[in-house]
Amino acid sequence: MKRASLWVLLLLGSALAQTVRVVAASDLQYALKEVAQAFERKNPGVRVELLFGSSGKFYTQITQGLEADLFFSAEKAYPELLERRGLAEPGTRKPYAIGRVVLWVDKSLGLKPGPQTLLDPRVTKVALANPVHAPYGRAAVTLLEHLGFLKRRPLTLPGLGKPFAQLSWEEIPWEELTGGVEAYWDAGPLRQGKKDFTFVYGENIAQAAHLALHATRVGVLALSLALHPDLAGPGEYWLAPLGSHLTLEQDYVVLKGRQRPEVLAFYRFVGSPEARAVFRRYGFLLPGE
Repeated sequence: MKRASLWVLLLLGSALAQTVRVVAASDLQYALKEVAQAFERKNPGVRVELLFGSSGKFYTQITQGLEADLFFSAEKAYPELLERRGLAEPGTRKPYAIGRVVLWVDKSLGLKPGPQTLLDPRVTKVALANPVHAPYGRAAVTLLEHLGFLKRRPLTLPGLGKPFAQLSWEEIPWEELTGGVEAYWDAGPLRQGKKDFTFVYGENIAQAAHLALHATRVGVLALSLALHPDLAGPGEYWLAPLGSHLTLEQDYVVLKGRQRPEVLAFYRFVGSPEARAVFRRYGFLLPGE
């Protein structure tokens, strides 16, 4: 009986050793699943576990001891911070993509998607990812500011060397802006001629897409999600030009103490031509192209 129990423990330990645990930004929920499936086909003894969510929340959870092997962020700042804190394996932070932002509109509204769509009286709710901890939410806010639909309020935030209105997009202390977009930006142009207007926030970009599809009918979303049939069927999108919003340079990194062979194998596979083809198909721009 003891010998049988020992074999069970050994088998369980072996299974755990062949599991790669990945936490990733939710704009990857379709693309990275396909990449993981392709990797598993080539490595039948390895299973890739994927957990999707907000990059900012994952960063906080990792600093608090979240068990994971690899972190795929929707912007490079969080992996950089993990490096500085000694929570990432040195030399493993690499770019895997640049994310693209779209204005998605449900076809039932009868509107052609584009910047001026947001001024239509029928658009009274817009779904965004929460910019406090979701990079795509930050990109959405900066896009709306670039388009002239949001104007910064004359605020002085504590601890900053210059007024809020003079901060670059990269200097904005997003984690502190917990009062909602309109506490810091005037959305007057979006409210003009409408009985009401509101932003509706998802905890991450996938939740924002769900809200756009089922509630608001309009959202500032990730191209990688808008291309999936779930959104491409009922809606259309306008692709925001690069430079019109906060750049989403997306990095991934091996977390400290997680350089097991199967982890490094998946880490390398992400940069392979097969994986890059998947990312490209979901609208990501790729490093070196």
